[in-house]
Amino acid sequence: MKKEKVDESKYIQQHLANERTFLAWLRTGIAVVGIGFLAVTLHFNYGSKVSEVTDKISLLMMIFALIVGLSILVTGAISYFVKRREINETSFRSSAIMIAVVTIAVSVLVLLLGVYFILVL
Repeated sequence: MKKEKVDESKYIQQHLANERTFLAWLRTGIAVVGIGFLAVTLHFNYGSKVSEVTDKISLLMMIFALIVGLSILVTGAISYFVKRREINETSFRSSAIMIAVVTIAVSVLVLLLGVYFILVL
């Protein structure tokens, strides 16, 4: 069965909003990765070696930030294409699960950062 060609021009504003949302997820993923690199760079370049625990926490923050950032990029891209299809099929659904997962992941990263600063001070 051949798919029908959809006239996307009927939904221009929705598609443009979908693209802006994808770009926001892209910026968020890049920012999360940047926070991880910043924390590790500050720790190893400017902080004296406080303890082995803080070294491990800073490395854990970087690895976790990379994983979370990459996950945000991938899920943002997947969400973009799913939303594009849903817009064309007029069957849009919001992304409650994606929002919850990203909120929890970024909260864990902030918690790790807080624990690190408590141990360093």
